[in-house]
Amino acid sequence: MPFRLWFYLAKVGGFILIAFIFATFFAPRDSALGHARLVAMCILIPLCLVGAVMGIMMAFGKLRMLCPFCGKSGRVGGSKQQGMWMVCETCGFIHSGGPLGLKIVREEISEDDDVAS
Repeated sequence: MPFRLWFYLAKVGGFILIAFIFATFFAPRDSALGHARLVAMCILIPLCLVGAVMGIMMAFGKLRMLCPFCGKSGRVGGSKQQGMWMVCETCGFIHSGGPLGLKIVREEISEDDDVAS
């Protein structure tokens, strides 16, 4: 799975789906908003299940994704301070950046940095 796809699905897509479900919470079930809420829940539940499986794989260091810059496979991890990140052999350390954390940036890994541990 491409890192960029999952990065934006988790950051933006999940937030929009949850906000939509809460916004339509009191709509009648047989209305158009009620049906749209059902569709949003049918999208959100599999997204959460895939995220849970990927989180377990990430915890054991087995999750690998495709680099958004070069397309090679690299190990993915995450932390509270840095969010979701990956290490690519050619591009270096890839993580979120920008004021809202919605930009994917890369940094070169120096010899004395130990990012992967």
